[in-house]
Amino acid sequence: MQRATVPPLAFEPYLRHMTLVIGATCLAVFCGGLPAAETPERTVAVLLSEPGGLYREYFDALSLSLEQGAALGNTPGKRLRVVELTPGQPAGRSRPDDASLAGASVIVAVGVQAMRAAATWESAPPVLNVLVPRASHEKLLAEMGGTKRRGQFSAIYLDQPPARQLNLIRQVLPGKRRVAALLGPDSSLLLAPLRSAFQRSGLELAADEIGAEPEIGPALSRLMGGADVFLALPDSLIFTRDTARSVLMAAYRHQRPLIGFSQAYVTAGALAATFSTPEQIARQSADLLVALPPGRVTLPAPSYPEYFSVAVNRSVARALGLDIPADSSLLEALTAMPESRQ
Repeated sequence: MQRATVPPLAFEPYLRHMTLVIGATCLAVFCGGLPAAETPERTVAVLLSEPGGLYREYFDALSLSLEQGAALGNTPGKRLRVVELTPGQPAGRSRPDDASLAGASVIVAVGVQAMRAAATWESAPPVLNVLVPRASHEKLLAEMGGTKRRGQFSAIYLDQPPARQLNLIRQVLPGKRRVAALLGPDSSLLLAPLRSAFQRSGLELAADEIGAEPEIGPALSRLMGGADVFLALPDSLIFTRDTARSVLMAAYRHQRPLIGFSQAYVTAGALAATFSTPEQIARQSADLLVALPPGRVTLPAPSYPEYFSVAVNRSVARALGLDIPADSSLLEALTAMPESRQ
């Protein structure tokens, strides 16, 4: 059963990804009590986009999950300890030398910048990318032109499965059917799976695609005029530090509830959101790493977060005249829906 508490963390990783400048890269290596060369299956290299913030929270949570896992402690060759290394490389040259990866059987790349850095290593072991939006991962795969096989370059996405978001809409806004969504260059890659989720849900999608920031305002006016609710999707054009609030204001002017993609966006004025914290993504990562067999590793296919939380802005709900169940009740209901993982 999922924990029915909503963490107080003001968590808005998408906006950080959108404005992040490549900084100093931090490499952390988990290794066992025996030399890595003798037991390569014991070593996992963790590459962080930044040495602190959300990335460090993930790193600490992953370390704790691996140390505390009963299965981990009882499995020979799986006991891990942490050694943190910080390569002194200038910004924009975030590739540590190959010696830093000696003996590693898996790289965990944390954040978009770490994912891009890991993708440049031709002889690198399989890479599990975390705290990255699905659109960013698929865009990079396309840029690499098939040079990275899926089993060697996988991900646990940061964004929620579309079906889970639509189930949330049905829970907090029963009877509302027409959902508007604005897509930009990043999120347009997700239009096909989004349409598929809408077809299964019985809800109606009104979507518009734009390619430049000046198009945001007119597109929002067109969409919200005929919609019951607006679904915000992470996109580096539409949701930046400068534009995210204007989207909220447009929803307020049209008196349309907005479903967000982070707790911070709910705090700022979105009605509700499902989201996964760094700790929850770390827990899923630990589950995956523990399940990997010794020897040559093939990673599972990219997946959405298994563990998640729900947040509702009660002030917005009251202003809209909505009586929404408790966050814990919403979480329990969404967890019980199998399609919420699609």
